[in-house]
Amino acid sequence: MKLFNLPYLAYSRIITSMNPIEVISLSFCSKRTRNIIKQVRFPDSLKRISTEEHDPKGPVFQLGNTIKQFISIPFQPAPRRARSEGRRFTGTIDGVKHYFRSIDTDDACVLYTSNMNSGFKIINYFLDLIRGTLDELMLDFKVISDLKGFMSEPCMKSLQKIEIVSDTVSSEQLSVFFNNLKITVPEFQMRSKVEGPMDPNLSFLQTDRLYLKYGKCVKREHLLRMDVNYMVVFRSNLDIESIFQFIKHWRDGNNMRLTVAKIQGISEDVINKDRFISEFNAKPWDPSKRDKCYTYDKDLLPNDTPEDCSDGIDFERHDGLLATIRFMPCVRMFLFFVWHQRRHSEDA
Repeated sequence: MKLFNLPYLAYSRIITSMNPIEVISLSFCSKRTRNIIKQVRFPDSLKRISTEEHDPKGPVFQLGNTIKQFISIPFQPAPRRARSEGRRFTGTIDGVKHYFRSIDTDDACVLYTSNMNSGFKIINYFLDLIRGTLDELMLDFKVISDLKGFMSEPCMKSLQKIEIVSDTVSSEQLSVFFNNLKITVPEFQMRSKVEGPMDPNLSFLQTDRLYLKYGKCVKREHLLRMDVNYMVVFRSNLDIESIFQFIKHWRDGNNMRLTVAKIQGISEDVINKDRFISEFNAKPWDPSKRDKCYTYDKDLLPNDTPEDCSDGIDFERHDGLLATIRFMPCVRMFLFFVWHQRRHSEDA
């Protein structure tokens, strides 16, 4: 192929400027072509599987090419109306010949295959081709028939973010999901209501960033097993004793990574500053001990603005680490800030 007679810098720029469909199509020309493409350094791009991007719902692999556009690979054949559209090409993956059809939309190129059961084969081929890893998973449990098998796929081991978008999930489904995940992802979000008592040993309780839309599944035993950096829990119904135990657990030297905890929907008795002052010998803000505003870690939450904590009450634990307790009574929210750095240069 004359393209590869050019210097590396020239043909690598041509390949990285291609539509992702063109890259994968080119790779099927020969083994040599595929090996040359694998040597090219592609720009960073979002690589995820989502069940929310296709109708009818089903897993779809997406790669967001920052230069061109999205490529979407549904785990299903082309709809009947589209079977005469787009362009066709063939390719062999792991000894199996595939008949592909690519269809352009306004903001993506959709790649369908004749083999309905080869979704992960194609994903693994493509990730290997660009020397990439799967970053994110957005999943509705209802559309996955074999959750254990789905989560056992090797590409899942590189996930950086998981978002569960089912309306409801059972505690058994969560256990199957995490028992087969085998890793702890840096960010976990769940929009689902959980039916049944949730296992306190699930690995998402040790993630960096935790977001739960429906927090009634979180009980005292879950709070005491958490080892998180940043957590936001909505619609909880935790009582003051559970919150006390959460704070004491941190005060006793546990959950060392914790920076911020926000728990909304707490019972009315939690919004009682005097109880916390008495329980933890907490004091009003002292400007000589910390900044007025809490500045979030830019590596963790790069877009969050500093938060005014002048209305909070402070206490120190035995190692000198300072914590601030705040309340937002209008939304029944408890907030807990840990000052790993009491002063920030931008406030100096």
